[in-house]
Amino acid sequence: MAEEEDQRRARRYQKDLPDDRTNFAKAWKLLEEYGHIPPEDIDAHVIAVAYSIFHYGCLGGWRFLDLYLTTAPEYPDIIARLKAGDKLLDLGCCFGHILRQIAFDGAPSTNLTGADLRPEFVQLGYELFQDKETFGAQFVTGDILNPTDTGLAVLDSKFDIVHTASFFHLFGWDDQVKIGQRVVKFFKPSARALILGRQSGRYEPLSLEAYRQQGGGRYQHNIATLQNLWDAIGRETGTKWKVTGQLLESTAPRDSDHSLAPETPVDGRPRVTLRFAVFKLD
Repeated sequence: MAEEEDQRRARRYQKDLPDDRTNFAKAWKLLEEYGHIPPEDIDAHVIAVAYSIFHYGCLGGWRFLDLYLTTAPEYPDIIARLKAGDKLLDLGCCFGHILRQIAFDGAPSTNLTGADLRPEFVQLGYELFQDKETFGAQFVTGDILNPTDTGLAVLDSKFDIVHTASFFHLFGWDDQVKIGQRVVKFFKPSARALILGRQSGRYEPLSLEAYRQQGGGRYQHNIATLQNLWDAIGRETGTKWKVTGQLLESTAPRDSDHSLAPETPVDGRPRVTLRFAVFKLD
C-alpha cells in the first residue's frame, strides 16, 4: 500500500518542469519582465519556490503556471473595470500569480486582494516574483468554512469581481453552498458582481439524490449543475445568478491534474475542466 501511494505521488508531483511549455509562455514572460528574473534562471527559481512546501497537485503538476485567465472572454472587461476603480478578490489565490498577471496587464495592484487558507503561500508568492516591496495588493488568510475564523471578515462588502480557480471542486455540494453564501458577502451591495474561474468538471454529474446515496464527497459540475448550485446559493442569500461557461477536455494526466479529484472519468471519458463565469442578475 505504501509503495502504491509513493508511485502515485511520483506521478502527481513532477519534480522537473515538463518539456512542453506551450501553456507556460505567459508565466515565463511575467517572471522575466515583471519579476526581473534572468531567463536562464527561471527554471531553477520556479522549482525551488514552488516545490518548497505543500505538494499540491496544482504545484506538482505545474498547472499553476498556465495563466489561463488571460484567455477568458471576460478578461478585457475585467482589466477595464479594475482600471476604472472596481476591486477584485482572488479566492484561493495560492502564490498570487493570477493577481500579478492582472497587475502586469495594467490593473492597479491596489485594487487587488488575494485570500488563501495558507499564509505560507503569500510569502512564497513574494519570493517567486521578488516584489514584496513593490506589489500593492492586499493578502488575507482564513478558513472560509470555519465560522469561528474571522480572518476573512475584513473582506466583506469590498469587491466587484471574485476569481476562484481549483477551489469549489475540493468540496461537497453542501459545503459549496456554504462557500457560495460566504462569497456573496464579499461583494459590494451595488456591485455588478461577477465570479469566474476554472475547476474540475464532469460531462454528466451525478444527480443530487444519487450523489447523496453514494455518500457525498467532492462534487464536480457541468454548466447545468453549476447553475443549480448558484440557484441554491441564491435562495439562501436572496440573490439571483446566471452561469455561463464551457467544459474543456483536460490535457493533464490523471495524477497531475492541478488538484482535481482523483476518481476515474465518467464513462471512461477524458478528464474535463470547467471554465465558468457567474453573473449577478438585477
